[in-house]
Amino acid sequence: MISDAHLHLKQLLEISPEQADFIKENDFFGFCSCRNSEEVEFVENFIAENPETAGRLKVSFGIHPQDPDEKELKTLEKLISENRIAAVGEIGLDRFSEEFAKTFALQKKLFSAQLEMAAAANLPVILHVRKAVPEIFESIQLLKKITKVIFHSYSGTAEEAGSILNHGVNACFSFGNAILNGHKKAILAVQTLPEERILTETDAPYQPKKGETFSKPADIPEIQAKISEISRKI
Repeated sequence: MISDAHLHLKQLLEISPEQADFIKENDFFGFCSCRNSEEVEFVENFIAENPETAGRLKVSFGIHPQDPDEKELKTLEKLISENRIAAVGEIGLDRFSEEFAKTFALQKKLFSAQLEMAAAANLPVILHVRKAVPEIFESIQLLKKITKVIFHSYSGTAEEAGSILNHGVNACFSFGNAILNGHKKAILAVQTLPEERILTETDAPYQPKKGETFSKPADIPEIQAKISEISRKI
């Protein structure tokens, strides 16, 4: 199976419509991340028009920390009540830039609210965390209530990942083209983490391989092979 823990289907197909053929013609499983109702409807319509993808493409929705709009909590509540999403995400914390750091207090508020909603609905969460792994530990008790916590494009240290697991969080850590691009922290985390805690992703169309303009589902087999190669070098 070609497993993509995190992609943006609408944005990917806007850039490269032919990627739909790869998704339809292969044993491809993916969580399609959405930030608004329009994106949710796009994924739902794609699945309806391509019934072979039903059960293989899952919808996730969350308030992204780079765009912390409190009004979207009602959208999340509605989608959960209508059983239209399979995961809450991507959600999280981001203070990568001064601009994002200015909204950090609101990010933390919305992060906690969405974790509570996910726990109540027994849904997994997909996390976006940049320059904020220490603050994740402030939410450990909430995270322990979540059925599955996926750290999308994990950028923390191997030690932080181990500590998250040791605190009792049922976490997986997802890696993409950063592995192929030689990201040292990601490679070390892959070497250290148990195999069952490692997932693959593309974040398509974002985070491409060096020399390419966008990432795509077809990158997954190469990412999987690289992870296997790294793991054998322990």
